[in-house]
Amino acid sequence: MKIKALIWIKVLLLFICVFSCDVLDEDPFVQTDTENYYQNEEDAIDGLTAAYARLKSGNGYYKQKFLSTLFAASDQGLATFEFNNFKNGTVTSTDPNTQLIWKDIYLAIREANNVIANVPTIDMNDELKFRIIGEAKFLRALHYFNLVRCFGEVPLRLQPVEATEAEQGLPVSSIVDIYSNIIEDLQYAANNCWDRNESRNGNINNLGRATKASSNALLAKVYLRMGSCKRTAQTGNEGNIKYLALPGSVSYYYQLAKAHCDASLNDNGFNLSSNLENWISNFDADNGNNPEMLFDVQGSDEIGQGTAVSNLFTPRNSGLSGTGFGGTNKLKPRFINFHLNKNDPRFQNSILRNYQNTNWEYSINNGSTGYIPTSLNTGNTANWRLWQVWTAKYIDPNATTPYTSRQNWHVIRLADVYLMRAEALAEIFQNPEMASNDINSLRNRVGMSAFNGSGMTMDAFRTLLLKERAVELYMEGHRFFDLTRFGVYNEYCSNVLGATTAQYVQGAIGSRQPEDYTWPIPVSETSSNSNIN
Repeated sequence: MKIKALIWIKVLLLFICVFSCDVLDEDPFVQTDTENYYQNEEDAIDGLTAAYARLKSGNGYYKQKFLSTLFAASDQGLATFEFNNFKNGTVTSTDPNTQLIWKDIYLAIREANNVIANVPTIDMNDELKFRIIGEAKFLRALHYFNLVRCFGEVPLRLQPVEATEAEQGLPVSSIVDIYSNIIEDLQYAANNCWDRNESRNGNINNLGRATKASSNALLAKVYLRMGSCKRTAQTGNEGNIKYLALPGSVSYYYQLAKAHCDASLNDNGFNLSSNLENWISNFDADNGNNPEMLFDVQGSDEIGQGTAVSNLFTPRNSGLSGTGFGGTNKLKPRFINFHLNKNDPRFQNSILRNYQNTNWEYSINNGSTGYIPTSLNTGNTANWRLWQVWTAKYIDPNATTPYTSRQNWHVIRLADVYLMRAEALAEIFQNPEMASNDINSLRNRVGMSAFNGSGMTMDAFRTLLLKERAVELYMEGHRFFDLTRFGVYNEYCSNVLGATTAQYVQGAIGSRQPEDYTWPIPVSETSSNSNIN
């Protein structure tokens, strides 16, 4: 049957991996009409490929903007002037960054909806069919989870728009309905996705695809947010007040989070790095999709198919990323001094200790809070200091342009699952000692002293856990969400950036109000959608 209005963009993505196995290929296509498209197994696979490609096909999502907005909205440090509204808690509906984010996430939802709606009727191998639908539901759940965490109540579109139907805007759905659909999608994904690199009937679950383990891990993260947001709302945090509508008890959500952490950790194909050297190698540009990474957005050195990850998180013109823009996101001293343990080997071995640009060589200072510059022309040490610190997690010296980084973006890794289970266990039993085994699984592998929660209060434990999550996961996109669900957004941002523009960081304001826990729906949506008040 003739395929109507289908335009193919043929691009081969090469992913370099240390494993002797295939990696997810993404050959994105743009389709204006799916009415006669989904006819056979190949169509189903191509449609799913397009859904994966949408994670990074536009600058608004994991390719660029989404990563810097999450960083700028947290307490970790500073981004460029483009993200001042996120740094200062003054995001409005006209912010150009949120408009791009909103558009690209909903385009990604459109592609996932096309797969979910059209693949079930295709005559093909059932196991492969259910896997494809499961992966599409994983992606849709991830998109809506990002939306609900960033924007709160949003329109919930679960079906493709018919070709003959004019696009109709939807009203926003409640927190309860959004989470209900996220959970339903992830339950299906956990039951029908395959294991890492698993083969069935001649089909392989290539590295880079969603798996049972990643589906359970993301579902655990969903339940953990529901539980922690409702817990803080019950204690008076107005930023999370809409979570009071969730029907389950706080303990119920923590128990479900723990159960899905168990399921993820018991699955096949993933494991923690065994020592500090292996932990450091997790972040090598040529070590993507390693066994500690549950789900990554794929990088690539093919022009037009990578992301800006390296340029966003490394200093410009330092030979550590592509040419062009760079140096967007950097840590500030007060975050390093007060919100993580800077003596932890995970921090000391994941920051950039030395680098140089055209005129200066920079060496980390004794406090690991900034750099000492030395002139390359004279060899003299400057009388000024650069009070910021770069991460070494996203270095790619082989990148040639801003968007040819081989570095993957780590949506969720195994260490996060251990930390989530530690949190869930402590909250279920109201006993920090219950978290010791999981926290120490991460500490022991890098030679860090053991954690002992005996006799610790829950408030003290939560503070320590935020430090533990910070040192393990800093600059990986989790911090903003951790601060909001813990209900400490104002306290932590004010402590790093200052409550006024001149207190700690010149021109930055850390004060946060309840309405800053989520961003306003972009005016580009509200002005064209009369169903949103």
